[in-house]
Amino acid sequence: MENSTGESENTLSRQLRYLQSVITLKDMMDEENLNIVYLGRVTQSTIDGIADMTKEGIAEKGENSLVTKRVYHVMIESLQNICKHADSKASYTSDSLEEGLAKEGVFLIGDNETEYFVTTGNRISMPNAIRLRDVLDKINELDRDEIKALYKTAMMNSELSEKGGAGLGFIDMAKKTGTKYEYYFEPLDNESCFFILTIRISKK
Repeated sequence: MENSTGESENTLSRQLRYLQSVITLKDMMDEENLNIVYLGRVTQSTIDGIADMTKEGIAEKGENSLVTKRVYHVMIESLQNICKHADSKASYTSDSLEEGLAKEGVFLIGDNETEYFVTTGNRISMPNAIRLRDVLDKINELDRDEIKALYKTAMMNSELSEKGGAGLGFIDMAKKTGTKYEYYFEPLDNESCFFILTIRISKK
C-alpha cells in the first residue's frame, strides 16, 4: 500500500498530465483553428447543440450560403454516422437517439484560409471497418460524375441501406463536397478498431 506521500505524488502526476493535455489541446486549436471539439456520447441534443454553435461560427465568418449548407450537411451526417456505425461497450444500451445511444465518439470541426474540415472518431467492429473501408475506397476512386450516377443508383435501390452496404450518406457527402475521404483505422483489439474520418469542404 502506498503511503500518503506516494498518493499525493500520484495525484499531482495525474493533475500535471491533465494540465499538459489541456495545454496541448489549446495549442492545437489555436494552430489549426479548431472551432468545436467534442468527446462523449452522441444524442439528439448533442447534434442540435453542435449544429447551433457551428451555424453561429460560420455566420460570424461571413461565409456564403452554399458553403454554409455544405458544412452544415457534412457536420450533421458525420455526427449521425457515429450513431449508425459506432460500437460501444458502454453500460447504457438505448436505441433511442433522444435518450442517448450506446455510442461514444470524437467530433471536431475547424477551418483554414481555403477550406473547412470535419473529423470524427469512434470505435467500430472489425467487420464494420472492412465494409466501411470498401465503401470509402470505392467512392474515392470515382470522379464527380460517377459519384452522381452512383448516388442515383443507390437512391433507386430500396434494398440498399446505410448499414446494409450502400453507404448512401457517404456518397451524398462526396457528391456535395467533391473531395476525397481521408480515413484511418487504429486496431484496438481483435474485435474492434478506432475509425477516424476527415471530410474537407472548400470555401470556394
